[in-house]
Amino acid sequence: MVPISLTCGRRALRALAIPAVAATLLLSACSASPTKVTTTAFVATQPAQSDLGINVANLIHTAVPAALTAYIDAKGGHAAVSVVDQLTGLTVAINPDRTFQTASIVKFDILATRLYQTQKAGTTLSSHQKSLAHAMITQSDNNAASALYSADGGASGVRSANNAFGLKETQPSSSWGRTKTTAADQIRLLTAVFDPNGRLNATNRNYVLSLMSQVEKDQAWGITAAATTTGSKAYVKNGWVEMDAYGHLEGDNSIGRVTEPGHDWLIATMSNYNRSDTAGEKILGNLSLLAVSGLRLESSAPTS
Repeated sequence: MVPISLTCGRRALRALAIPAVAATLLLSACSASPTKVTTTAFVATQPAQSDLGINVANLIHTAVPAALTAYIDAKGGHAAVSVVDQLTGLTVAINPDRTFQTASIVKFDILATRLYQTQKAGTTLSSHQKSLAHAMITQSDNNAASALYSADGGASGVRSANNAFGLKETQPSSSWGRTKTTAADQIRLLTAVFDPNGRLNATNRNYVLSLMSQVEKDQAWGITAAATTTGSKAYVKNGWVEMDAYGHLEGDNSIGRVTEPGHDWLIATMSNYNRSDTAGEKILGNLSLLAVSGLRLESSAPTS
């Protein structure tokens, strides 16, 4: 048996005693300094064996949230992540009910609301609204978002749609970018939109995916870091805001979907009090990569 102590920043994870073949699982590579943290994907240099006599999947299930918590703590504790695999049911969430300002990720909600409303009315988006939707999602155009938010009926229209989507914690604002939400609610929204049994029909689901696959390259950060396997495809909407009331620190969020053979990941990552957008984007990317890599490993690990 080989004891492993996983340390990241200020927090040391509980040592795990597991067979040598499982000791090669690397959860993260973290420095001792809470201000300088690097991460790697969860990897194994030897194939997992089914005759270990322990539940390796359960060990990984425990280690993944521990590693994510340690990383968030090392970065100041102002972040959240929630991930669900629609195919296997695997999930992990850290700080899922913590409230954050949406900034531009609410544009995904604005579009979902417009599509839901027109679908209920038996109509479709006009050509003008499609042009607005394209600019709002692929370029994060604020004027387009304001126009579609108005078409939704503003905060009350989005709130009504969110009730149908099953959201519990999102608070739409008259100023759309000031909407408050949680990572857990963003997963509920992603599920309502992308689940085949959700609120949108196949045509509208595919339309949303098409737009999210065309996001401009300089805005394709965050959850896209999890698209590391052969055949992975990423669909993303990000948001960022300067927090004037907090010394101009930055808030950065990233939500979306990563599909790959055997998995269909819905991912919501949120952060605030970042010294720069670049710092926030890196945190969100690392959280997405760590969470999805760990769940991939868990899904293939032996249970006895």
